[in-house]
Amino acid sequence: MSGLHEGRPDGSGSGGGDDRVTLSPRQTECLYWVQQGKSSRDIGIILGVSHRIVERHVFRACGRLGVRTRVQAVVRARSLGLISDPPPGRSAPPLS
Repeated sequence: MSGLHEGRPDGSGSGGGDDRVTLSPRQTECLYWVQQGKSSRDIGIILGVSHRIVERHVFRACGRLGVRTRVQAVVRARSLGLISDPPPGRSAPPLS
């Protein structure tokens, strides 16, 4: 039964505690903006970093979550309660 997901076939982590996934604050912030439909370039502008840094945060979040894509990362992070719906009326700062 444990081989259903390909996320961590080596069983890395302590005791296989798959539900104890943690993300850095920056990874969480990047995934928040991904769920808002923002591109890496847009997120970079919002956070004041390069789009490559954003891509690195998202890539590492994908690894921690055991998924392959940005969309899968958002879905998994939401299911684990690591990110939630944005507050009503919250939007990104205007992009110039």
